Amino acid sequence: MRAPLPKFERSDPVIPIYLFQLLKKVLQELDVDVQELTKNTGIGREELDHLDTLLSFDQSLGILKNALQLSGNPALGLEIGKRESLSDLGMLGYAIASCKNGWDALYISASYYQTSTNLTTLEMNVSEGLWTRKSTPIHPVEPELFRLIVEEDLCGTLNIARDFGSTEMDILEAHFAYPEPSYVDHYQEFFGCPLVFDAPVSQLVFPESCLQINNQSYNRITEDLALKLCDEMLEQQDSKRSLVSKVHMALLRHPDNFPSVQGVALELAMSERNLRRALKDLGTSYKVIFNNVRKEIAIRYLENSDLAMEDIAHLLGFSDSSSFYRSFKQWTNKAPTAYRP
Repeated sequence: MRAPLPKFERSDPVIPIYLFQLLKKVLQELDVDVQELTKNTGIGREELDHLDTLLSFDQSLGILKNALQLSGNPALGLEIGKRESLSDLGMLGYAIASCKNGWDALYISASYYQTSTNLTTLEMNVSEGLWTRKSTPIHPVEPELFRLIVEEDLCGTLNIARDFGSTEMDILEAHFAYPEPSYVDHYQEFFGCPLVFDAPVSQLVFPESCLQINNQSYNRITEDLALKLCDEMLEQQDSKRSLVSKVHMALLRHPDNFPSVQGVALELAMSERNLRRALKDLGTSYKVIFNNVRKEIAIRYLENSDLAMEDIAHLLGFSDSSSFYRSFKQWTNKAPTAYRP
């Protein structure tokens, strides 16, 4: 399975346009004038019609905020999500539509979700007979947009899962990390399962058996071609990455032996002095990025493994678990044990 690209900065123009083409179509179906959809975003209205357009996270939020104001519909996230299909995922949708089974679809999604309009992280877990799909916006957002993004993501995920698995795709529960909205009846009608609001995380819960579903449209040649094109799209997105993201990625590529600032500069074909100065101009430093990378990796170890604190400390380059504990507390304001399942 290909590892996804590290998280992009808010201003990196790396987000494909597919979702916003669907958004425009949904608004038009609701008789909403879309002339002001891209107002104050730095994106021309006509650019939403071009498949090669790439948006930043903040530009994406601006479009969504405009859409909410123009439509006056607080349930807009659900309206978008329930219309989503595999074709709205671009090349990723073709790869999933051609893959072998549910497990294959899961691996492809985890590896290539960034080739679709990704405003959320993609966290999936399979254990104890359950498959969970979490939804968290990539960067912090205001509550109204948080709800819209999660609604669209989880509603769209379920719609696409049903599209892939037909009636065999049962859902056990749907959790949402925000209060119950006034239009909860729309949730009940669409999800058709127990709903949990004010939950610790937003997620869908499926039986693991859903992943056993075979795809009657499986075509290995089409799948391989689509995945090759997805690889090319990721390379294009990576070229749009900011210097901060490039340093982040250079560190993340070597989690067993983090490169020094000199090593990162060499990998980026820069002098150490120029790298330090460029990062300072951006309001950050090698040390800040390095600690962010160690924090991200530490959280992954804590949430997804049974490694002892001493082992995690050693893997992250700390001399002992006490030093790791103190640093983790500074990074997150929480003890490491708070991230254990």
